[in-house]
Amino acid sequence: MDNALLQWISTSGRLLGAVFYYEPADKRVQPVLDFFRRTDWTKDWANIDHPALINGLTEKGAQRDLSQDYQDLFIGPNALPAPPWGSVYLDKESVIFGDSLLALRDFLIAHQIEFIQTQNEPEDHLGLMFMLAAYLAETKPECLAEFLSKHFLTWAYRCLDLMAEQTDYPFYQAMALLARQTLKDWQQRLDLQVEAPQLYR
Repeated sequence: MDNALLQWISTSGRLLGAVFYYEPADKRVQPVLDFFRRTDWTKDWANIDHPALINGLTEKGAQRDLSQDYQDLFIGPNALPAPPWGSVYLDKESVIFGDSLLALRDFLIAHQIEFIQTQNEPEDHLGLMFMLAAYLAETKPECLAEFLSKHFLTWAYRCLDLMAEQTDYPFYQAMALLARQTLKDWQQRLDLQVEAPQLYR
């Protein structure tokens, strides 16, 4: 597998994973937010369509209270417009901790991948899945295609499409557009075929 591509999946996966997983006040995401606040960051990102649009949304979002936006999108208390867990989309009951999460856990066990989490979060959280892709690119690239095609790309585009529709949250709207394009880029460059499952959200 192309080492440059694996390095890119590692870098972009960690950046996007941090944005979607960590609350904006968390010190672990501060360097990432600083990266996206740079006016020229799009030059360092591979294969972006409409970089001016994404950059404009990022700049607009940086002027807002990102912590409140994150609360509204990822925590609640109101219904989440784009729930960040895979089983919400893949399970008939649209619940977290559904069958698709159990299948992901089986994949992790089979490949001896141990999740160390600081909070009680289902492993199929959008941010964790991006970071898991990065981890696999770094340490177990032979597992990457199976993970992406069977456990992540099956639902991620739908989640990101819903998030990109949320015009009240321009920073996360930009990140959703960017993440969708990035996943498409990974999929094309890895030549992955993904079966379209029944989605329930």
